[in-house]
Amino acid sequence: MLRRTLSVLGAYSWKEVAYVTESPHALQALDIAIPRRIPPRAKLPTCVFVHGGSWQRGDKSGGLNKDIDEAFVRAGCLGVSVNYRLSPEVQHPEHAKDVAAAVTWLHRNIAKFGGDPDKLVLVGHSAGAHLVMQILADPQYLAATGMEQPVHTFVKGAVGISGVYNIVRLANTSFYGTLVTSPPFGERVEQWREASIGMTVARVGATSPFAKMPLLLVNAEEDFHFHEDAEELERWLIAAGNTSIQRHVVPNCNHFTIVQHLANDYPDSNPTIQLIKAFVAEIADPDEISPLL
Repeated sequence: MLRRTLSVLGAYSWKEVAYVTESPHALQALDIAIPRRIPPRAKLPTCVFVHGGSWQRGDKSGGLNKDIDEAFVRAGCLGVSVNYRLSPEVQHPEHAKDVAAAVTWLHRNIAKFGGDPDKLVLVGHSAGAHLVMQILADPQYLAATGMEQPVHTFVKGAVGISGVYNIVRLANTSFYGTLVTSPPFGERVEQWREASIGMTVARVGATSPFAKMPLLLVNAEEDFHFHEDAEELERWLIAAGNTSIQRHVVPNCNHFTIVQHLANDYPDSNPTIQLIKAFVAEIADPDEISPLL
């Protein structure tokens, strides 16, 4: 039975909610946070966060990602943080399949928590951004979960924060790159290409949900080579017909600190949260954005 708790930050939250019904793995779970003063019959937009960690580590509610779901609540939305199975226990595309399963579960269940099932915004950091973009670029992921509704009708936008979109570039950047890519993607360049978002967009073409999806691509000022990944992804998406792409660089932060302080600062003082809040406001009716806690 799901149990609601009141956090120290003042949001109601549900922890470790399984999004797979049959024999769920411990990591196939998500956390949900909602405003304490949620209006009756509310239908709020929901920001769904997918953590990074090189597809091998990280957690939805610890380390860099602690209380990120509540940061979204303070920005006026429902907040969700998703875990997924990690390498080396699983390899691509199993991580993406888990994220797709979580999105389908949320579409079917978020109304019980005051969310609008047709106003999901997917947000990913680093490897999590790769997984978000992967399931949106290729319709097969959500279709495999039994989802029949076109994804662009209920996922209203996506945010990639310091995203890793080109696995070939990551593997070839340094010796460290091959250490990162081998456990989740194998050791063959063909596997790396198949997992790169641009290759997926090129293969799926105009039928990709990306062609109709508002996107926000955010990079840290100090962000390894991931500025190149974002620029390349933008070019691929424009070629596929997407005209709703925003790109921003957040100053005075790096690949890790761009998310590290999301839950520690109030929304008005955090540039990344402000970008996401403005992006969501463009997608949702401003009257649907909840007052702060």
